[in-house]
Amino acid sequence: MKKFILRIGLSIIIALIIWGIFIAFKPEPKTIGDLMESYEDPGVKIKIRSPFSGSVLVAKKGEIIFQEAYGESDRVTKTPNDIDTKFGIGSVTKQFTAMLIMQLVEENAIKLEDTIGRYISYLPTDKANHITIHQLLSHTSGLPHYNGLQAIGMSLKDFGNTSYSPKALTELIGRTNLVNKPGTEFTYSSLGYDLLGVILEEVSRKSYADLLEEKIVKPLKLKNTGFGTNEYISKELARGYSYREVYGWDWWTSEHGGSTTEAPFRDQSTAYAAGGMHSTVMDLFLWSEAVKSHKLLSQELTEVMFTPNMHGHSYGWVRNWDDVIEKNINVRLHGHGGALAGNSAFIALYDDETTIIYLSNRSNLKAEEILHQIHLRANNLKDEHSLKGYPNRSSYDKFEETGGMVALQDYFNRLSEYSGYTVNPSNSTIRGVMKIHLEAEKREVADSLKTVFFKTYNPDERTLNEFGYDFLNSSTPEYALEFFKENTERFPNSSNAWDSLGEAYFVYEDYEKAVDCCRKAVEIGENVSHRSLKIYKENLKNAQDKQTGNAKVD
Repeated sequence: MKKFILRIGLSIIIALIIWGIFIAFKPEPKTIGDLMESYEDPGVKIKIRSPFSGSVLVAKKGEIIFQEAYGESDRVTKTPNDIDTKFGIGSVTKQFTAMLIMQLVEENAIKLEDTIGRYISYLPTDKANHITIHQLLSHTSGLPHYNGLQAIGMSLKDFGNTSYSPKALTELIGRTNLVNKPGTEFTYSSLGYDLLGVILEEVSRKSYADLLEEKIVKPLKLKNTGFGTNEYISKELARGYSYREVYGWDWWTSEHGGSTTEAPFRDQSTAYAAGGMHSTVMDLFLWSEAVKSHKLLSQELTEVMFTPNMHGHSYGWVRNWDDVIEKNINVRLHGHGGALAGNSAFIALYDDETTIIYLSNRSNLKAEEILHQIHLRANNLKDEHSLKGYPNRSSYDKFEETGGMVALQDYFNRLSEYSGYTVNPSNSTIRGVMKIHLEAEKREVADSLKTVFFKTYNPDERTLNEFGYDFLNSSTPEYALEFFKENTERFPNSSNAWDSLGEAYFVYEDYEKAVDCCRKAVEIGENVSHRSLKIYKENLKNAQDKQTGNAKVD
């Protein structure tokens, strides 16, 4: 029996070695078709986060050179995707919303510099009288993204499961807290584009779906594009799925080395003008050609629509997405992606007249990798133009050996120059560099990075909390406190921010301050009926019990 088990074990090890050798020496895909087939069944190494399922279209100078579909639109019925399969396009919807707004500008029905209170009478004055239509379009309104709903006690799950009228959605957005003064900073906000949808309805006296049909879908003769009802989405679109890699013994029984689950339901009224549309790659190709040839909007206003603002964002598009530029410093493009639960989308219009469009019923695909690899093959290019000089962050010594802070700053200065706007190191990069300096007892460098992060990055509540907990669970837990404190200073009306600060004080065994913070979290949570109120009360009780216990010992 032991010999049999040994043989089985050796067989498994040999199989893994052979498989590893096969993957390591497998030649790079030469064509777009080979590439997409490798993405559909990627084996052990998944370069795009999930096996690809969906459709792809590539064109050069207005001529389609590749279009194909992969995977299944419904994993239960085993229905295959085809080139006409309809997918949710997520935030690619913003391109259409921006176009509809610009068409009203061309008709002199609205003005970009108008404040939104002129068109929406039921918003609080801090938003109605200070936010302009331009700021909504360019993500400079100061409105938060969906995480702003969590700050007022609305869970994203509850939000997605609720049906809203445009007015009710507007009133909910009106309750959110501005994250910065309108017009001063870039903050990506789907809630801002939802307000644009409401403005479209108020001005036109038509629903968003009907206006879209009248102004864009019918003129371009798009057969499979629109804003559908919940029932339509459930029956006519590819079902969305999420993928998660698995390891160990689970890998042997997995499909593509991971677990695939159907995405949860989301009410269409919550996706709305920011992300609720559906389309096909062919319809999006017709759309992109119409935009470039000014079929829907004058050349003058199309140029306004494409003009980059803060962080490269124009109206519904992004100029020179830095994640793509980083992989090939010679390319320039306009594009925008979309991501709903279970869906991913992207449309990219390169200056060299390459168009790449993909739609997928898999969430969280690595868009920059897909675009980069397809573009190389569409243009017979070698992969040798990535930005060089990024320092090694695996340890402080490695970091210093490869240029340290000077090299890091130089890298992002060059990336900013190529992209056309300021590109800062990512949150994870800043956090990683802080950690290696703290571990090397270089506190002054970590402190300077923290100061820059607070002043330059304008971090939101979720980001500050992530930094705080990451440090709280690291080898330098004392460094977490500054991030939790900063969170309560920036977001004093957030019950979650106060609860997190209380948790940090609890870890530090400063139970008096833990009680004060937890009590504050409960007070705010009760005012907004926060979904985590029960947890806040439990944390408060735990802190009070510890405080009482210490008092008895004293």
